[in-house]
Amino acid sequence: MAGFVLFAACGSSGSGTTTSSPAQSAAYSTGSAVGSSISGLYQQYKTTKTIDFKNANTYLQLLTLATQVPTIKQNYKNPTFYAQFTQGAISGSQQLVTNSNANSVLNILAGLDLSGITSAGSGSNVTTSTATTVLNSLSGLFSLFSK
Repeated sequence: MAGFVLFAACGSSGSGTTTSSPAQSAAYSTGSAVGSSISGLYQQYKTTKTIDFKNANTYLQLLTLATQVPTIKQNYKNPTFYAQFTQGAISGSQQLVTNSNANSVLNILAGLDLSGITSAGSGSNVTTSTATTVLNSLSGLFSLFSK
């Protein structure tokens, strides 16, 4: 409860108005979370050439992507969302996502169907078909980073 009170106190302004910098925006936060997931998944893929769906951390990274893809699909053509998402993704991915590949990354993400991940409930319940589809989609994404 004390953490909540502190957060509420820090988040208020004396004038009753707030401004949102890109680092505080929902688009930036989405980009940062997606970028972090991409980075973790890419590091695993780069090392093992596969994705371990039964690994809890891996599944959470996939779930993060799966839950953010609808937001990306709805907003990625919005210039404000694009700019803020891109900055978050660059930061979250430890610069795997860059200004020069961001458009390709967003296009690939907007085309992903990760519904099999969200409906599985856990990594051990991901079907072989879903795993193959996701791995093929992510391979296309990861190929952007190996150039």
